[in-house]
Amino acid sequence: MRFVRIDPPGQWCTHQAVQDAIRRCGGSTFLEVGCGAGRLSRLLCEGGLTGRGVDMSAAAVDEARQELREFIDSGRFDVARADIINLADGTAAYDLALSVMVMEHVHDDLGFVSRLARVVRPGGHLIIGVPGRPDLWSIEDETVGHLRRYERDSLADVLRRAGLHDVQVWSVAVPVANVLFRLGNAMIRLSGEPEKKALSPQEQTEGSGIRRIPFKTVFPPAFRLLLNEYTMAPFFALQRLFYGSRLGLTLLAFGEKRA
Repeated sequence: MRFVRIDPPGQWCTHQAVQDAIRRCGGSTFLEVGCGAGRLSRLLCEGGLTGRGVDMSAAAVDEARQELREFIDSGRFDVARADIINLADGTAAYDLALSVMVMEHVHDDLGFVSRLARVVRPGGHLIIGVPGRPDLWSIEDETVGHLRRYERDSLADVLRRAGLHDVQVWSVAVPVANVLFRLGNAMIRLSGEPEKKALSPQEQTEGSGIRRIPFKTVFPPAFRLLLNEYTMAPFFALQRLFYGSRLGLTLLAFGEKRA
């Protein structure tokens, strides 16, 4: 059976929540740190933004180049192999800095947010997504190099300590991700992913954004009829009812950088 990369339901919801946050924050230029295969960056470019993606994985950068080829060719997007340490000494050049499912891999999360803030113009915003609910630590965390899951308060505290203002934290992908949580872990166990426990955290992290797990990160092409912006729209609306809850397996935080 042939499988292709199609965003799973929880990722569709998370990406929609990012777009909801951007509508609140504003901005026309972005940097995505840990862009993986480029699916979120593509959505932002399709929405009219101009940006850059970086990832520490050469394989992920290659996939992102293919995913965003038309935007790269038109000069609206660029992608490179790098991490925030390489970028933090540059000028504050972006309206938005985004990093989704990256900070949980980093030992110094406060330093990570502080470095990310350096690339944002005064008045710009950071948007950071991380796994939530430490009580639901699972096989997935152990195979992709996670160091922690966050509570809403602990995530907000990191952003505030980094000097951000008007910090908000949303629980996203509720209830879709909650319902599919056990099924997703079962798909991981049936795949070769548990063998990755033997890899170093660095190796786990580099592969985390381009995993190919049947019926979790890749699906038969016909699943595009089930997983698309139209079929997922009711779940986008539903998740907004839970943004203020503590149920999120994914948390999305955003805050403003001031002068």
